[in-house]
Amino acid sequence: MATFSAIATQSLQLIGQYAAAETLSGDDLALALTVANQMIGQWANERLTMFTVTRTTWTIVSGTGSYRVGQSQPVDIVRPIFVDHINFVDTSMDPDLEMPLRMLTDDAYAALSLKDLNSTYPQYAYYNLTSYSVGTITLWPIPTSSTLRGVIYNPTAITSFSAATDSVLVPPGYEAMLVSNLAVALAPYYEKSVSEDLRRMATEAKATIKRPNARLADLSVDAGALIQGNRRWNIIDFYTGP
Repeated sequence: MATFSAIATQSLQLIGQYAAAETLSGDDLALALTVANQMIGQWANERLTMFTVTRTTWTIVSGTGSYRVGQSQPVDIVRPIFVDHINFVDTSMDPDLEMPLRMLTDDAYAALSLKDLNSTYPQYAYYNLTSYSVGTITLWPIPTSSTLRGVIYNPTAITSFSAATDSVLVPPGYEAMLVSNLAVALAPYYEKSVSEDLRRMATEAKATIKRPNARLADLSVDAGALIQGNRRWNIIDFYTGP
């Protein structure tokens, strides 16, 4: 199992800054750690670099519609940029019943006239990136049941490194992506040119990671899109057309 120090050493060897038998200086290792974490932060904005989807639950309080999402918040996870699903679970059922909520866009939520409408169960969820570290989930209508738990499914990025001695715990292929892309990112700091072979290596390593991270999704069409003035357009055969 590699450590971050080994990853950084290999990256700097790729650009010719260090020979095979040399040991990285403390300053070079610190720079590599900073640049690697910046790069990982950029990857957190790319859905296809995320290899897993995390399911997290939180308590829905009767009469409360909004919940903050972030570390040490009611929904205690690193604030996600991407959210695949928001559901609720009715724990009064045996077994628990999990029901999906329809996601509202910014425009759809803004268009709600009665934002404080109450109901036993919510029907919709709106997720807003409130700040750089906190998001907000708003359930609508505001649920009044006292037996509900919220559920969020979000893609999860690889974590940053806190020290050069950290072990690199990543799925297959990610280590090669880290080494080659870190080499490309470090090259300008040492006034090194990036060879076409290295640039191709970094691009292909990242593409190899993204391919299996593309998830299958169910095809869905909003019912409103199927309502046309001419009845014959309401039913479409995907093989022959309308």
